[in-house]
Amino acid sequence: MISSIVTRIYELIPAKTIYLFWENNDETGYQLMNFDAEKQHTINLSPEEGLIKWLKLNEKPLVVSSAPEYDNIFSSNDKKILRDLGTVLILPLKTNNRFKGAILMKEREDNKPYSSQDMEMLSILLDNAVLAIENAAYSEERVTHLKHIYQADRLAVIGQLAAGAAHEIRNPLTSIKSIIQYVKDDIPDSKKQLLMRTVLQEVDRINDILTGLLSFSRQNNPVKREFDLAVLIDQTLEFVRNTRKKKQIRLNASCFAPSIPIFADHDQLKQVLMNIILNAIDAIDDEGEIHVEVKPDEFFEGSHFYFHEGGLKHDEVKPVKTDREQFYTITISDNGSGIEEERIEKLFDPFYTTKEEGTGLGLSISYGIIHRHKGSIEINNRPEGGAKVTVRIPTN
Repeated sequence: MISSIVTRIYELIPAKTIYLFWENNDETGYQLMNFDAEKQHTINLSPEEGLIKWLKLNEKPLVVSSAPEYDNIFSSNDKKILRDLGTVLILPLKTNNRFKGAILMKEREDNKPYSSQDMEMLSILLDNAVLAIENAAYSEERVTHLKHIYQADRLAVIGQLAAGAAHEIRNPLTSIKSIIQYVKDDIPDSKKQLLMRTVLQEVDRINDILTGLLSFSRQNNPVKREFDLAVLIDQTLEFVRNTRKKKQIRLNASCFAPSIPIFADHDQLKQVLMNIILNAIDAIDDEGEIHVEVKPDEFFEGSHFYFHEGGLKHDEVKPVKTDREQFYTITISDNGSGIEEERIEKLFDPFYTTKEEGTGLGLSISYGIIHRHKGSIEINNRPEGGAKVTVRIPTN
């Protein structure tokens, strides 16, 4: 949608380059949307600085070269962005009387100044374009919400069926195991004794699957208490360290604060992290990296705190409180083989697995845990390779 809007502007106005900034998800700034990932990550306009305040107040296009208040009002960050992007014209983006972003444009290809006719055409186009972006974003959010509801309902039904099936299978399975154990020592043939031991191993394997089924169907509501999320992540990485030593995998983590208080079920959240990290280890053949990152969804001022295998370092982070419910976003990313696109939608389905020895219940159980915490969990491929799991969980 954004790409088509920018293309349409190019068709109307022969600008050298057009940059579109749009309000980010947590409403704490305006992010560059139509350029490469590196620029999108590093170039952001702040609502607390002069440029955005001017656009909100005046609600009209601004020709930078003819703005006498430029030096007095705009912040040093504003000036740097405008200078680096070679901005000549700025237009506000509004919908429903709400400021949503801005268009920054370089000079025209023919080096002529932007005319009043240019401004009028752009204003008409952008009024309709902003509304289209809003509608598209709302539709996407609604589809995502419905998918989460459908997935949760489906898992609940499967859980009920799994519980009944597990009970019905376990009773005769116990009898089978008892009979085999009773008669196996009476069989003199060594080859047949080996077959009996193999059968017992398979019975135990079936029993393990049934135990997983019952765990899946009996997932309990969270027993919440306050603990330190940063410590939990550090402990989880330490716990899986022996597993990853079988491969050359680097484990590291970064958190936005040295201590992150959260009110949740400690053991259930640890189970989720373990499942995801072990899956990431399995996705890496011999050598790679797994990174865990924790960020707040609300805006925090200050620098970041990092902890990793080499030690700790941090400085102060000051939260800005809001009336909205706060969430933490936990991202676990790896540079492994990634996931085939057609498989991503099935990853949370019970019994769906790409592992030879897997039961396909780990991610299903993790989904249920996060859902009962009133959070969300998503899995995507990374553009640079590998996969990324994003867990969004309330702080209390």
